[in-house]
Amino acid sequence: MKTLVKKIDDLKSVNEFQQFYHLSSEQENEEMLTSIKNEGQKVPIIINSDNYIIDGYRRVEALKQLGIEDVTVNVVDDTCTLKSRILFNTYRKKTVSDEVTEVKSIFRSNPKKQGVRSLSGSYSRHEVISKELNNRWKGDKTLKKVEYIIDNDFDNNVLLIGILSNGWSIDACYEYLNDLKPFDLVNDYGITPKLWRGEINIKQAVSFIKDKDFLKNKYKDTFVIPGKVNSYNLDCGSISDIEEHRNSVDLVFTSPPYFILRNYYNGEGKNQKGQEKSAEEYCENIANLIAKIVPTLKETANVMINIGETYDDGVGYGIPDMLSYFIRKKTGLIYKDRLVWSKPNPKPMNETIRRPINNLEYILWFVVNPDEAKYNLLTYTDKAKEVKISRGAKDVDATGKLWDTGISLSKPYKKIYSHLDAQDVSNMIRCATGANPEVNKIVKDGHPAIMAALLPVVPILMCTDEDDVVFDPFAGSNVVGRITCLLNRKSLSTELSKLYHSVGCKMLENALVDYNENDYKTLMKLLCPKQNDNSIAA
Repeated sequence: MKTLVKKIDDLKSVNEFQQFYHLSSEQENEEMLTSIKNEGQKVPIIINSDNYIIDGYRRVEALKQLGIEDVTVNVVDDTCTLKSRILFNTYRKKTVSDEVTEVKSIFRSNPKKQGVRSLSGSYSRHEVISKELNNRWKGDKTLKKVEYIIDNDFDNNVLLIGILSNGWSIDACYEYLNDLKPFDLVNDYGITPKLWRGEINIKQAVSFIKDKDFLKNKYKDTFVIPGKVNSYNLDCGSISDIEEHRNSVDLVFTSPPYFILRNYYNGEGKNQKGQEKSAEEYCENIANLIAKIVPTLKETANVMINIGETYDDGVGYGIPDMLSYFIRKKTGLIYKDRLVWSKPNPKPMNETIRRPINNLEYILWFVVNPDEAKYNLLTYTDKAKEVKISRGAKDVDATGKLWDTGISLSKPYKKIYSHLDAQDVSNMIRCATGANPEVNKIVKDGHPAIMAALLPVVPILMCTDEDDVVFDPFAGSNVVGRITCLLNRKSLSTELSKLYHSVGCKMLENALVDYNENDYKTLMKLLCPKQNDNSIAA
């Protein structure tokens, strides 16, 4: 390397080299200008014998701006290659974009077919690449995977950026591209777009796809646990075609897709329920579906529809009232009441208009025959005589009588008891929304609108007895089915989406594992200490 002084106008730019690294910020350019102006050129420009600039483009630009004609250069005996450009920038402060550019360039500048041999034996392309990458990665297998990722990455280099700056696993990125991405795209699981947009990382993407693919292949369209569960992957309107379910249902409790709030990816495509052009069309379609399930209802059956309002720039459509009107018009069911459930943790609906956040949703309540409909009156305990759950070996009931066995409710039953204990306002159900841990155990990306985990408890206790059939026609991840099983009722459900149906089947399996007869009976004693008539103390 020779150090010389040359005229700045004699130096030649290589466009590819000049644009190889990320452009400096205005602040960095100002700092370089100030440094050269005050202290002179400290670092030589790197050129080859033909005066082509290999490194120092920012310095050359600063020198030109300052009107400096004579510059110090180091002349290297080297051809003008990107390898030399990278070599002279080993210790440069680089952006993620710079690192991506370097890595991709190093792989592409070392062709796969070389035929060159070293003195010690055959030429190893990956050894050369590893050396040029400063041993960032080693071994043929690892480097082959990195190259596969480079060749098959998204246009925005999501995976390579994740590896370089976020510590993403090379093996996970390779597994996603080679094995899992095709499953996701063919089955429309929706994970790849989330990964591309940066909403999830590679570890989550791999987990989500594996979960969904496992569920899809494990459960059949008809899932039956004799005497406990019947779950179908079909349109709820077809349930009445199955003879055994006609005139068998004691309670319908369900939450249909809400109007224009979200895409449920349930297989209906553009015509899915909830995506109608008008609120009237939406309500009529939901009512027509409810009409198709009426043949499954007993004379004593209750039908409860959980529905929330939809807003357009802060103005409500009046969905609950409109849906109630269409259900009465289309089904022949008799309107009984409208229950309110209050959410202590409501969330805004991405509106631009300022207004109080609605913390209420509604349960529209219908019956087949108001004179015959089953109803268990819910009563409320006196707080001064509240029954406490202790961790001791013995406990007493509300009258002070010592029980023969200790009270130690398992987790799901403790939650049910705590939920019921909070119901202290007539005609209103209090129930928090949010993540459902039981669904998350099965699949982290299971459903876009999971029902509040404990919402079905009060309606089921109010309208059914043990071994009664509870039907959820829009089952989703089957929150209703889980509570039905824990309360020792029989679950019937339909779900149009194959994926959500599979998640729901696993929920039902888990619920039957969690069901504990002693806990259930203990819960009923706590709620009904006098064990009189059909009332339940909540």
